[in-house]
Amino acid sequence: NQIQMDLAVLFSDIRSFTAISESMQPEQVVEFLNQYMTRMVACVEQTGGAVDKFIGDAIMAVWGVPVSGGRDAASAVDSALLMRQSLLEFNRARGGSGKPVIHNGCGLNTGPVLAGQIGSAQRMEYTVIGDTVNLASRIEALNKPFGTDILVSEPTLSHLGGKYAVEAMPMIRVKGKTAPLKVYAIIRRLDDRSGPRDLGELRLLLGLDGKFLDGLDILDDDEEKKFEIIGNQVGSSS
Repeated sequence: NQIQMDLAVLFSDIRSFTAISESMQPEQVVEFLNQYMTRMVACVEQTGGAVDKFIGDAIMAVWGVPVSGGRDAASAVDSALLMRQSLLEFNRARGGSGKPVIHNGCGLNTGPVLAGQIGSAQRMEYTVIGDTVNLASRIEALNKPFGTDILVSEPTLSHLGGKYAVEAMPMIRVKGKTAPLKVYAIIRRLDDRSGPRDLGELRLLLGLDGKFLDGLDILDDDEEKKFEIIGNQVGSSS
């Protein structure tokens, strides 16, 4: 049986994982992934979330199952911020051959999903599906061109109660959809006085470099197939 419910959904994956794994021996990849996943899963569980599945180097997690905690979207964002801090700590012991520095991205969306046992007659698994889930995955993919690590949808932002510093990114139209998509970069919790103050400081903290969109460049070929930039206004709010 399937039921419909409202959830917060998070997708997270490692930037350029294919290139990273090609530079390592198979046993090194397994060890590294296990260490990384252990850290990230701890962040999910610490905030009351549940890992739905692992997809290669990606993690899909949900908040609100089996019952809502009352602040599912905020808990998901808190988890992503914990992931950021945990990854920074993880990277302090990395660098050089066999231990590359890792960057990841998180995409969060909130809304209705269909939950239940899905699969074949021989094998079933409990999971959630629907447009809310698909869009969370699409939002995650925008972190690379936007030079961010945590992006949230407008429905997610509406549940955050103004307790986070955010920056609005250029508006996007998802191919096949009419309504434009507004996404926001999470900079920090407002009560975290030691966190980055703006997107520039965040990029310095994360060690990100290179060209970013900010309404000036275009998405690469793969991303262009899924998104179209319809605005270049980058603003901030909190």
